[in-house]
Amino acid sequence: MKIYFYSFLFSIIFILIRSDEPTIENGIYVLTDNNFDSFLEEHPTVLVEFYAPWCGHCKQLAPEYEKAAEELGDSVPLAKVDATVEKILAERFEINGYPTLKFWQKDHEPIDYDGDRDAQGIVKWLKEKTDPDYKPPPEEVIALTEQTFDDFLGSNALTLVEFYAPWCGHCKKLAPEYEKAAIRLKAHGIPLAKVDATIEKKLAELYDVKGFPTLKIFRNARRFDYDGPRDADGIVNYMIEQSKPAVKFLNHSSADKFISKDDVTIVGFFGSESVPLYDAFVDAAERTRSDFSCYYVTDPSVIKEFKVKAGTITIFYPKLFVSKYEKSTKDFPKPTATTEELLTFYRENATPLVGHMTRVNSATRYSRRPLVAVYYNVDFSLAYRDGTQYWRNKVVDIANKYKGKFYFAVADEEEFAKELEAVGLGTSGLEQNVIIFGVDGKKYPMDPDKYDEDLEENLIAFLKDFGKGKVKAHLKSQPIPKADKGPVFTLVGNNFEAIVNDESKDVLIEAYAPWCGHCKAFEQPYKQFATKLTKQEPNLIFTKIDATENDLPEKYKVEGFPTIFFAPAGKKDDPIKYTGNRDSNDLLKFLKDNAVKSFQSEREKEKDEL
Repeated sequence: MKIYFYSFLFSIIFILIRSDEPTIENGIYVLTDNNFDSFLEEHPTVLVEFYAPWCGHCKQLAPEYEKAAEELGDSVPLAKVDATVEKILAERFEINGYPTLKFWQKDHEPIDYDGDRDAQGIVKWLKEKTDPDYKPPPEEVIALTEQTFDDFLGSNALTLVEFYAPWCGHCKKLAPEYEKAAIRLKAHGIPLAKVDATIEKKLAELYDVKGFPTLKIFRNARRFDYDGPRDADGIVNYMIEQSKPAVKFLNHSSADKFISKDDVTIVGFFGSESVPLYDAFVDAAERTRSDFSCYYVTDPSVIKEFKVKAGTITIFYPKLFVSKYEKSTKDFPKPTATTEELLTFYRENATPLVGHMTRVNSATRYSRRPLVAVYYNVDFSLAYRDGTQYWRNKVVDIANKYKGKFYFAVADEEEFAKELEAVGLGTSGLEQNVIIFGVDGKKYPMDPDKYDEDLEENLIAFLKDFGKGKVKAHLKSQPIPKADKGPVFTLVGNNFEAIVNDESKDVLIEAYAPWCGHCKAFEQPYKQFATKLTKQEPNLIFTKIDATENDLPEKYKVEGFPTIFFAPAGKKDDPIKYTGNRDSNDLLKFLKDNAVKSFQSEREKEKDEL
């Protein structure tokens, strides 16, 4: 009987042990959070596909992936992870799209698969990576240093430069896309370069690099911020557009066709291309080429046709947005101008009384405050234009009464669904939702329980209440910790300003995400660093905030995790973003260089020595 009992017990233990073993589907190992790490220990060289069952591209890849597994046999196993189920793994490896394929090789960090998406391409790519005699082709992305930077830019009319840090997760994610873009753009004569900002600190400081990766366009050695996509296709298309002239010439035959039907158009009318105003116009166009369509005219007959004088710069508004309260054009009021004056003129006049805010233009056209944004089903295509204009015209009438006090825009509720949900308006039940973006950087949503009439009544009452200070700002916040003894204090939305804006203290802030691997790795060293310094410097406060669950003030822009800010006394309105290495020596030097209330004894000692 005992023999049967022990045999049964052994069978149960064996089943439990084997329960974490991956199953195999058509030659592909199926991995989960429970067996992922143990599988990689047993198979240190493996290609893993992170997929979603509903993803069309994943379905298209599946048969090719299975063919590749069959051809490779046991030489390189292929595996897959359902990222919609194994969310911890998806967050751990920062999976943001499907399918994402990552390759692990013994003693190396995983790299993104960037080969063809067919069986032959997968097999070829893996054989190249696993062949001990294989040597990767030289990178097309040019590594620049302080010594080579100026000469390289001087010899290329248009260049894209990435400032990166080797430890930065976002930089690692960008690297294969950036290299693929460099290969394709070589045929167009547009080189891509990179600068290790942790080594070339003078270059990073010179070009105002405050986070990683930072991309800048250099055109004839002049720099412009890159605000385009971060994938290979997007980078290629964006840079090809950047290679085209910022201003287009209008002749007699094209003059009546250039005005956009749904966006503003800027036209410069010049007697010749040699006048100073033309140079300022072209310069301004270069700096706004992603935001405006700019044209110029030198033909006297065309200038006469538009009933303007040479030396005039005009903004043309699309008929779609011109109301009875507005003119269809706006002329720059001076005969001469600097580039900065033109840019200011564009910024202040590029939007109609009530324009159309989109994800593309929200950060540029609609950055002025206070902004009243009205969200509903906005669609200016011919089939839905009348319905969209019906509600916009109601907003126009109200906007005219508040001209000079507020800026106004309409926006599509689906396009900004996440933003509406973030302020509690995701399921408001109202046909139109409203958010006021205040000059204080806060968001003021219109409460659907209080304002439940039609749009006109709601909006008028809401604006009146806002003017009287009766509208509360929305602030996403976790509960304030009841007992927080430090040495790293926990910030939340509701206590951020009270702690950080204390003028008697210098405050260091780490904005983190709970799922971020870099944040987890930094947690213990940060705590040890804080423990040591808090004893020496009582006026130096160390803090952390979960930026995924709490709103930070607008001046604290978190573009990756972790992001570290320093708010010294007297400079609370202008926090400093830390861009150095996450080690105690660099961080200590940064604090000493920027502290006000802390490290005073050391500064006094240095003065005495001088």
